Amino acid sequence: MKVSPILTTLQKRVLKRFYGSPARKISLDKIQRDSIWKSFVQRREIENENLLKHNNPALYAEIARALTKGKNIQPAVFSECIYSQELARIFELSNFQDHLENSSMRVDLSGIENPKLGSLTIRYSYQNSENLDLLVQAGGASGVDCAFYSKAENELAMIELKEPYARTSDGNLPKYGEDGYIVNSEKFANKYPQLVPMLEEHIKKHLNAFEHLGSNVNVFSEKNIEKAVSENYSGEKFADFICTEDIDGYLVMLPSIDVARWATLEGEIRPSGRNHAKVWTPLRLKSVLTNKGASIHESKVELALSEIKTSNARGSSNVSRYKIDPAFFVYERDIKISGEKIQFKIDSVRQLIPSITAKMNFKSLNYDSAKAFYMESI
Repeated sequence: MKVSPILTTLQKRVLKRFYGSPARKISLDKIQRDSIWKSFVQRREIENENLLKHNNPALYAEIARALTKGKNIQPAVFSECIYSQELARIFELSNFQDHLENSSMRVDLSGIENPKLGSLTIRYSYQNSENLDLLVQAGGASGVDCAFYSKAENELAMIELKEPYARTSDGNLPKYGEDGYIVNSEKFANKYPQLVPMLEEHIKKHLNAFEHLGSNVNVFSEKNIEKAVSENYSGEKFADFICTEDIDGYLVMLPSIDVARWATLEGEIRPSGRNHAKVWTPLRLKSVLTNKGASIHESKVELALSEIKTSNARGSSNVSRYKIDPAFFVYERDIKISGEKIQFKIDSVRQLIPSITAKMNFKSLNYDSAKAFYMESI
């Protein structure tokens, strides 16, 4: 096994408390979470509403709020709510507060010297009856998912909640040119320094996005992927710990610098990522449309319905997009269907931005092994 990591006093203290408490199995496993999510998406209702409200108030609040506002929810949010709930139970924090529902509720974290405190957007909190310990579930792109505060030590531990197979960071790559070759930029390098070696590895191989549309690039050197994962939580999105579940469904806490010990690490470049922008390769778009037999007149496009595919919104069963090809799409709201034809303005087309990510796969993680290792280390 790899050399023991150099743990901070904070990490040692929190790990000792976590593994010194009885192990907790996740109250809702992945199959159960998926069932609740599907019920929400397909029928717009809460499965086992009363039981969920009592046992998992944060998850209940997320679903109820989404239903009231007509919004969607990502499946990963379900896991974050369940993991934070179990973490609160391990730390014996039973007083739950919904800070989104009651904005007048305040969490007093004044006096804590933590430069990352400002990145926390508190959604829910759990405290004990003496208000000595506090766990907050947070949100926002720049902050971690969770934080644990011990009043006695006046310390705040930043915690990222991850499913057993999950991304670390997912960065939009710089936009390529009409030739399709993936590039780097100073802006990207400054924002995602941990991902630069993975990117440069394939720039040297002259990776072309157009040649890989519809498929992803997954071959990277072990060294570059490990750097991407190990340094991901030491920068802007700082985390002391990663919390996930093991092969038997038990919550496990790991130092963020030690993920490579327990997970199989993977990398991925997606020529067509999840985010999108106004088309930046108009010549490529016109070429794709022409090859599909489209007619373009005064910026208006007419194309056979048989030449495109539909795509549902995340967390919804409704069609939201019409995919021209793996790189280009048009929103449902911007199209008109006439018989067997689809019509839209060419400037309403969106282009998917390429992305790069590193992944953690905890397929063999075992709670007892992690507990034995860290209790011996501390």
